[in-house]
Amino acid sequence: MWRVGIEASGLIARKALTGVRRYLVCLLEALAAQAPAENLQLYLYFISPPRRDAPELANLQPNQWLRWRVAPFERGWWRIGMGAAMLLDRLQVFHFAAPHMAHFCPVPAVVTVHDLAALSLPPEQTAKERLYLKDTLYAFRHAARLIAVSQNAADEVKRHLGLNATVIYEGVDAHSFQPASEAETAALRAQLDVERYVLCVGTLQQRKNQVGLLRAFAQIQERVPHTLILAGGEGSGAEAVKAYLAAHPHVRAKWIGYVPEAQLPALYSGADSLALPSFWEGFGLPVLEAMACGVPVLTSNVSSLAEIAGDAALLIDPHDESALAEGLLRLLSDSALREQLKAAGRARAAQFTWQQAAQQTLAVYRELVK
Repeated sequence: MWRVGIEASGLIARKALTGVRRYLVCLLEALAAQAPAENLQLYLYFISPPRRDAPELANLQPNQWLRWRVAPFERGWWRIGMGAAMLLDRLQVFHFAAPHMAHFCPVPAVVTVHDLAALSLPPEQTAKERLYLKDTLYAFRHAARLIAVSQNAADEVKRHLGLNATVIYEGVDAHSFQPASEAETAALRAQLDVERYVLCVGTLQQRKNQVGLLRAFAQIQERVPHTLILAGGEGSGAEAVKAYLAAHPHVRAKWIGYVPEAQLPALYSGADSLALPSFWEGFGLPVLEAMACGVPVLTSNVSSLAEIAGDAALLIDPHDESALAEGLLRLLSDSALREQLKAAGRARAAQFTWQQAAQQTLAVYRELVK
């Protein structure tokens, strides 16, 4: 039997299940499902006691193959306590799924690279990311192996730091993300008080370009019957979105806040299109989730988005709001194009699975154990 530790404190934070937290939950569940066949014991490390009834931990309860290690103290845990626990648990590899690494790590460390937007984008778009840049760079430079969630993320690390990373794509849960029934989507449209809508999913951040999307939609709204729905929690771009909506009450757009994962399939399925014109993404999971739900996608031709979407989406330049408006109008007006992208999107989404991501991650662990 071999033993791998994974830093899982992100699962006990009382935050929305987005981004890195979603990656952590889905990867852990896929690894735990394969642990018995691999003769592998997984140790989840928590800086404080987790709630056993937390939804994120429903499929990650302790058993023969899955152990929980809770820090006996918080002060000094990241500096020395976590490393001491690794020795006590006789771990052979430790995985930091977010770019924050223990200062004392006596076993080979794997660190996941989600992006290096703090170095790739202007400072005004990455204020939050820059707060953690020092920890991020320390983790990347001291890891035995780096896993990047996209080729774009791997290229960022190579370009800025001269480091190599193994690309392991995220997945999409095909059991959860599939076309919802007409009854479900009709009920959702009634709840939203809209007939037809374009959807944008993502935390309101400057780099996700929601204000640009609002301005582009305003250019075409008299030519389409749709409403633009923004779904996502508050981030660095929230004030700008609120200000735009307040100053332009005539624009048919609604911000509905964060939507729990269980409600996302119906929200995607009811949309005529997903629009994700971000300036930068590390992966872009909403693209695959929408595709899996049979929804045509319009997204950016930059960063990881073009890489993940492939030929199954309509790609635009996110810095050109006229091109964004033209792309939206084309997609919403051309039913044949929508049907073509629906079929291509479902085939594309099927290529990305968490089971495959777990298998490839296990291969990285094995190389370090050898």
